[in-house]
Amino acid sequence: MRKVGAGLVIAVLSVVIFSTPPAAAFGLRIGPFHIGVPLYLPRFRYHHHLYMRANRHEAARAESAQGVTSALLYPNLALPAILQNVFFPDYASPWPFGYERIFSTAFAKLPASEDRRLCQPSVDTNAIVTRISSEVAPGADQQQPLQRLGGALGAASGFLAKSCPNEIPAQPVARLQLMESQIEELTMAISIVRQPLQDFEQALNGEQKAKFAAVPANPPAGDHQDQSAAIAPSCGDSPTAIDSTIDQIDKSVQPTDAQRPALADVKQAFAKAVDDLEAHCPTTAPPTAVARLDAIEARLDATWRSVLSIQVALANFESKLDDAQRDRFDQMNFVAAR
Repeated sequence: MRKVGAGLVIAVLSVVIFSTPPAAAFGLRIGPFHIGVPLYLPRFRYHHHLYMRANRHEAARAESAQGVTSALLYPNLALPAILQNVFFPDYASPWPFGYERIFSTAFAKLPASEDRRLCQPSVDTNAIVTRISSEVAPGADQQQPLQRLGGALGAASGFLAKSCPNEIPAQPVARLQLMESQIEELTMAISIVRQPLQDFEQALNGEQKAKFAAVPANPPAGDHQDQSAAIAPSCGDSPTAIDSTIDQIDKSVQPTDAQRPALADVKQAFAKAVDDLEAHCPTTAPPTAVARLDAIEARLDATWRSVLSIQVALANFESKLDDAQRDRFDQMNFVAAR
């Protein structure tokens, strides 16, 4: 992702968070947070893997219900799942992005009208802070770091609420461009939380750190088996899924022989995107909240690269189509293979 300006934005956010009065520092009344400067995000290069626990049927129902309201377009919808995986990994939510989600979001039909409720802050900061306080039992000297963490969580949630798009483009390539920028916004929101989280973790004693980590050392064998099955849909997809994607584009657009090399390039770009997502597929949970945040940043980094590579490949392919083919391409209602 783009690097310019990220340090300035985070520095300003730090001043706001760290100068917040204790009553507001929990994030209860911070409200939507917005800085009137362009947001260019740093690229995070971590090599952790995140193990996310989820119910397959619940994840499928959520994906079906959201359609174009995907967290790729409304990043505030992803924040609860991400924070659940950072702070409470025993009860973690499914990873909201993946190869199939990228395509179903890019090609989904638009709703008749936009639901502005999707733009509301999606995190109950007070509930998170209260639960952390209950489990860790911070002392008097640890209250201020906890308040700052609460303030950062509130700022991140409000920031993402302000990133709500004014409109969703109908064209797949334009929608992928929006998805790319929204992933950047989500990465910036997570960056807001990093330093306060690290400071709070460092303020804890050994026993408190163990409680805050909240990762079972030896989960029951049956439970581990269920979790392994549950995370499978959020990983990279098989060549069958890629072939199905290309087949649907092929049938809709009906490319000429001269256009088929560009479609072959699209397939190759898809495969690279899947490989990148697969490389960051969840396996085991990192032992600390900060390490889990690092893992999430790495997964977002891979998602951003995948969206960008898919966008570039599709844009190149679309540039070679005639008007009738381009209309059919833009009007596709993509159904991802399962």
